[in-house]
Amino acid sequence: MRSGNALEALIAGLRGCPAADADWQAVIALANHTLLTPDLFSSLVRAGQIQRLPQDVRVYLRFVHDCNRERNLRLRAQLSEAVAALNRREIVPLLLKGAIPLFLSVPEHVPCRMTSDLDLAVEPVEEATAHACLEELGYAPVARGRGLARRQDAGMLELRASQANGFGPPGLVERDGLRVKIPPVHSRAMHWTMHDLLKEGDYWRGRIDLRHLRDLAQLAESDHMDWTALRVAMSDRGARNALDTQLLALHHFFGTRIPASCARRPLVRFQHWRRVFTAKHPFLGAPLRLAGNLAWGARRFSHAEGLARRGPLDIGRRIVRILFYSRAKI
Repeated sequence: MRSGNALEALIAGLRGCPAADADWQAVIALANHTLLTPDLFSSLVRAGQIQRLPQDVRVYLRFVHDCNRERNLRLRAQLSEAVAALNRREIVPLLLKGAIPLFLSVPEHVPCRMTSDLDLAVEPVEEATAHACLEELGYAPVARGRGLARRQDAGMLELRASQANGFGPPGLVERDGLRVKIPPVHSRAMHWTMHDLLKEGDYWRGRIDLRHLRDLAQLAESDHMDWTALRVAMSDRGARNALDTQLLALHHFFGTRIPASCARRPLVRFQHWRRVFTAKHPFLGAPLRLAGNLAWGARRFSHAEGLARRGPLDIGRRIVRILFYSRAKI
């Protein structure tokens, strides 16, 4: 089965409409790579379409879904423990990305989303105290990483200093005696988009994080999303181009309604075409992907500090990482 057909079949499944002629081995391989296997199973169950799949496919999807549910329950308990400890120090953390639905859920309906780690933010003046608090719980910094981890946990915990945004203050939420702050919906959408397209370079590299794109689609369905206001809040033309490129992908794959103005600029239309083409045709799109990786690598090195102090081996590792590292991207 061609990669494009597998991608189309996966998207159809996520939208609750399994393709009749799908090569489920290829679809599952893509779902596993993009961390969407539990979501695929859950979407088909909600739509009442799971019985249309072959039995061995249903058994496998349910197995992965159930394993992920158990892991999310452990992550939820881990998050509650960390929040409780911070609250005892009069620190109310700001939850980010996958930590938000985990905290807002109840054990009977824990999210099916695959969550790699728990992201929290605190005020800059609270950061040192928060780190000390978590170290008292047994957390230790991960070597060559930004996270904190313990041997017994299901995932890492990443703690950072919070930053202001243009969408107003976060909301205070209290559940089961725990207090957290939740960013406004537009801040969450901006964070996912800017993290993928600008921080990780997907705009230049022509990659798509399908799981985060799915997150955006679900966010748009559950909350009132004013994409025009989000576009106005972008800091410069490059950021707006990146957002418009992401919105075109959102509409293309999940049918999300977006402003017509997103498709006006030829550069944005080209970037959208390049991302979709290379996702559907990895072999034919390899030259485009390589050119994008080289452009991103040049941009990274031009902004790198202390490059001259790095040894040849370290520079070589960075080049390989830029050219070949994908981590659940298509």
